[in-house]
Amino acid sequence: MNLLFLVISLSILNYCMSTRVLVTGAGGRSGSLIFQRLLQLPSITPLGLARSKKSIKKLVKLGANEHQIVLADITDSESLEKAFSGVDVVILATSAVPKIKVISLVKVLFLKLFSQIARPEFYFGTNGDPYYVDWLGAKNQIDAAKKAVVKQFVIVSSMGGTQPDNFLNTIGKRENDELSGNILLWKRKAEEYLIASGIPFTIIHPGGLIDKPGGEREILYGVDDTLLSGTDKSIPRADVAEIAVQAVLNPSSKNKSFDVATRPPGVGVTTSDWAKFFSNPGTTKY
Repeated sequence: MNLLFLVISLSILNYCMSTRVLVTGAGGRSGSLIFQRLLQLPSITPLGLARSKKSIKKLVKLGANEHQIVLADITDSESLEKAFSGVDVVILATSAVPKIKVISLVKVLFLKLFSQIARPEFYFGTNGDPYYVDWLGAKNQIDAAKKAVVKQFVIVSSMGGTQPDNFLNTIGKRENDELSGNILLWKRKAEEYLIASGIPFTIIHPGGLIDKPGGEREILYGVDDTLLSGTDKSIPRADVAEIAVQAVLNPSSKNKSFDVATRPPGVGVTTSDWAKFFSNPGTTKY
């Protein structure tokens, strides 16, 4: 009986002492990698924010138990306040996700037959525009985090924020609708809002995301989109996930905003010294 009591007491003590990290967008392609990595760390109590049954099933499949899944909607401030209560760190991995217009793909394939080039067209679902997800949804999360007095807020954003004419800003853009499209500009606005909130922050701007193994490349560090002028502009999602997790584990990551990309495997030195990595100045200009 005494042994059982000791085991239970130690479990409770560990739960109370561990850092509670909430990942929003935990059911997404990048968010799920972050959540999965956090599950491997005994010093962390990972929480995954989910809205749909699909996201819940994905988190369970990753290994989450019922106590590690938090239900909330980023467009609902009240549900976010409840979800963020008692949380130490928030990792924002939510993002508007464009869908391809099938008819435009048919057009691209047709023109290709005549050696002509065309780009497929994309759209965002109802209330899935960057304005609602990457600005208002992010703003709601920041407000909830401030009320919860979180110790750190990590945003997984994107490079290209200094380029209003970036192609990504044209996706979902509708004529005479100033709120449509502009995903990078809305992300940038949310970053500025976070910095002004006074919450200790870490803002990560990955280059083009690729689905390749992580931990095999040298990670390049930059600011103000300077990496976009180089030859190495992409980065595996798994490496971005590791950067987000390491940002939680390394205090020197706080109050920094920076860009990341990777060299090809076998080129340079694989990044593993995270204290050195975060010693770089994160001086993105806003």
